[in-house]
Amino acid sequence: MVCPLYVDFTRMCLEKFPTLVNFTTLKTCSSEQYVDCPVYLISTSNFNCKYLQNCSKQYSEKMGNLVKHIFMNKDVFEVLKDMWTNYCISPENAETCAKYKLYSNGEMPSINLMPNGQIMSPFDFIFKRKQITHSPE
Repeated sequence: MVCPLYVDFTRMCLEKFPTLVNFTTLKTCSSEQYVDCPVYLISTSNFNCKYLQNCSKQYSEKMGNLVKHIFMNKDVFEVLKDMWTNYCISPENAETCAKYKLYSNGEMPSINLMPNGQIMSPFDFIFKRKQITHSPE
């Protein structure tokens, strides 16, 4: 089974979300794994955070190939998928995101700021595999 957004060897998701498409592979589009693709989740969600494009653009511009490497790591990908699900495409939680709050105040959030307010370097993803989707309670 292939992604419904992959039509005639064209990734229709490019139209809605061109930045994140750089970090997924065509292999995902042409397999049953498409249901876990962040671009598919975002494209088919009924809600997207109004700052989602800003955040993804910031990662793509500042970290380029490193982000692509991070996305290809299954463990890290699962953490990021949880983050998108819990904040970026969640109408209930989007406004609680630390980056959302800064963007709303006209400030540019640090690339290391996670939605729950934690500060994490991209290398934390690779080497430590910290859980970032929920605030410590």
